[in-house]
Amino acid sequence: MNFGMEVFNSIAQAAAIASPELPGDYRGEDGLLYCGKCHTQKQCRITIMGQEDIVSCQCRCAAEKYEAEERRRKKQEEMGRISTLRVQGIQDKAVREYTFAKAEQTAEIIRCQKYVEHWPEVLENNSGLLFWGGVGNGKTFAAACIANALIDRGIPALVTSFPRILNGGWDKSEIIGQMKRFPLMVIDDLGAERQSEYAQEIVYSVVDERYKTRKPLIVTTNLTLDEMNDPKNMDYKRIYSRIQEMCVPVYFKGGSRRVKIAEGKKDVVREIFG
Repeated sequence: MNFGMEVFNSIAQAAAIASPELPGDYRGEDGLLYCGKCHTQKQCRITIMGQEDIVSCQCRCAAEKYEAEERRRKKQEEMGRISTLRVQGIQDKAVREYTFAKAEQTAEIIRCQKYVEHWPEVLENNSGLLFWGGVGNGKTFAAACIANALIDRGIPALVTSFPRILNGGWDKSEIIGQMKRFPLMVIDDLGAERQSEYAQEIVYSVVDERYKTRKPLIVTTNLTLDEMNDPKNMDYKRIYSRIQEMCVPVYFKGGSRRVKIAEGKKDVVREIFG
């Protein structure tokens, strides 16, 4: 493409978004059309190959409107992309609603927020987390808050469990392929999967794949660290050892989040019935 054609195409593109003549517009002393609102040019003079010509152009208010529409379009596209990431990464609709905005500012939640804030360093160093503690203490909620916060930034994250993986009908290669797609993976409720040779193989494959590809892993479990260090099924020892090598343990000691939610619902009923 020669220089003349490049200039012609640029003019054609500018004319396609140029400001049309509207009531109130006027001609300036230079003979060019001006906007009646912002009083800037809707026409300009150019010289192509020695020949002067008058072409349409955007006035200031039209340019500002166009830029605002572009920003709105890009925002809608980004929101659509984030929505797709959330559906792909979090199958449980309820878990998609777990966000820091809805969280009580406990010490554990503050740590989770810092984890998200320092995500580039976390990713570079393959730093995972192991959330352990009693049933209903908010481990799943906290892990999902991290995943949703990263998805809001356009970073793919997967929240799943080994029972879900085992029941998904995928073969080993498909499972490993899925693991590679997500910079962050959350495995919920480790230890709840059925104990079998096949399950053990899949669990180890998933954990080992995250280790080899240097991608962070967050694990939640009701197991204690003692139980992970000395499991009843010794075949799982290498799995738990690898997880603790990759993940920093975070103990969730607070009262049961489920109990608090249940009490809140009861309070509403008590208030209704006096």
